Amino acid sequence: MKIKLLLDPNDPIRADLLKSGIEDDPESEYILIRKGVGVNYIAGKREDQQFYLDISDVCFIESMGHDILIHTSDGTYNSGDRLKALEQVLPADRFLRVSSSAIVNLKMIRRIESTLMQKFILHMSNGSKVDVTRSYYYIFRERIGI
Repeated sequence: MKIKLLLDPNDPIRADLLKSGIEDDPESEYILIRKGVGVNYIAGKREDQQFYLDISDVCFIESMGHDILIHTSDGTYNSGDRLKALEQVLPADRFLRVSSSAIVNLKMIRRIESTLMQKFILHMSNGSKVDVTRSYYYIFRERIGI
């Protein structure tokens, strides 16, 4: 059976599942995650290689059409997950949805630029800019405390 395992690579349950014949398939429509536990790693692909990315290295995640891109300080990776699924498993104390197409790591924000139209532009640690759209403006302000 093929299941997408959103478990820490060092989790003993993961090893037991793999030994029992369960295959970790990033493309599977079935996902297994430990209830009540946020993930420490997310799967990303680059040049047909699978990587487990430490979430503390993730600057932001964005949706570009049908592609989900994970941006880190050392490059961009593709994800087989939907943005909504990632939002649900990432720790809420460290990650925040800032638009319909982006989730940011709050610890990777280097500067917040305010605009005239109830928007913010976030300058991220990897040099990228991410917009906080009007729909998420007040949520972001409350969360950051500004």
